[in-house]
Amino acid sequence: MNLLARQAEALFWLGRYIERTAGLARILLVQTAFDRGRAEGTNWDWLLALYDESQDFHERYAEADSNSVIHYFVNDAEHPGSILRCLAAARLNVRSLRAMISTDFWMQTNRAYRRVKELPESALRESRLASTCEAIQIDCYALYGISTSTLYRDAGWRFFTLGKQLERADQMSRLLDVRFAQLQTGTAEGGAALGDFTHWSMLLRACGGHHAYRRLVSGPLQPENVARFLIFEQCFARSISHCLNETEQSVLELRTVCDVPTPTRLIKRLSALRDMIHLAQGDPGLIPHLHTFNDAIQSHLIELTNDLGDCYFEIDLDPSVLAVDSSPDLEEPEWIEPHLNEDGSKDNDKPSQGSTSQTQSQTQSTS
Repeated sequence: MNLLARQAEALFWLGRYIERTAGLARILLVQTAFDRGRAEGTNWDWLLALYDESQDFHERYAEADSNSVIHYFVNDAEHPGSILRCLAAARLNVRSLRAMISTDFWMQTNRAYRRVKELPESALRESRLASTCEAIQIDCYALYGISTSTLYRDAGWRFFTLGKQLERADQMSRLLDVRFAQLQTGTAEGGAALGDFTHWSMLLRACGGHHAYRRLVSGPLQPENVARFLIFEQCFARSISHCLNETEQSVLELRTVCDVPTPTRLIKRLSALRDMIHLAQGDPGLIPHLHTFNDAIQSHLIELTNDLGDCYFEIDLDPSVLAVDSSPDLEEPEWIEPHLNEDGSKDNDKPSQGSTSQTQSQTQSTS
């Protein structure tokens, strides 16, 4: 059976919404761990800065206190990026795919949505938020387990995997950016931005990477080692590098296994992302510029998502467009200092990479 464009889009965004739900729950879990035992009135503004949601939040809420921010990100029905809205969008996509998915998948999606919708106010208090977020993550893990066990391995599976891996890479880059968002809003002291060992330990535990990290690295925890592990470790399923490799593999399988036409610009976009990761991995000065690197990753992921939509989800797209190489000129990453020759001119021998705008849309229309 051929896969319709609307079905491919629904599967792609289903994967993204499930991962976005888990990622947001994970970041809220980091906040509760960081905040535990501290004085009342701790700043929660950094969560709004992390997702660029300050303007929308302050249009509807008087103060960015813990209760308001938690409600905004967990069960605010008017906030497109809340956990409730993400699960509602996932449920809508699952409903449109009932002929392609198992009953177990539908029931678990519906169950996860209803659990968040029916959360009592007591479950959103700071003292119980960690347990609530853990339960939400377990629901997402269950969805992934059911999808792995029941989804047919055709082009639809590749689009579902694409959505999951792209969102996972984006959420990991945001998790790595937590400390910079705290600095931006005055929650963290400048000197502690990269040197707070407790913070980096919590990041590892929040993404389930603590035991994997300790298998590779012994001795005192070093922030640079943790950051490089979460970005570059190929064998860790949530690292940015692993997610991008899985993304590239899915696109290649769409072409070679499923006979889905793959445009040149999409291959070039993936190649640019891979080259940017390789270049950053060899840069000893990456960590002080980690915020800029994370912004570059998020911008490339936005452009890649747009390319996927143009190439696969536009029903009226002329097939001849797929063969057109319309990839943009690539620029050198912002975090790399230009090398100067002896005569003072810049060295142009380095491979150039892409850097685009840094805005992130919170929602996508579903089929």
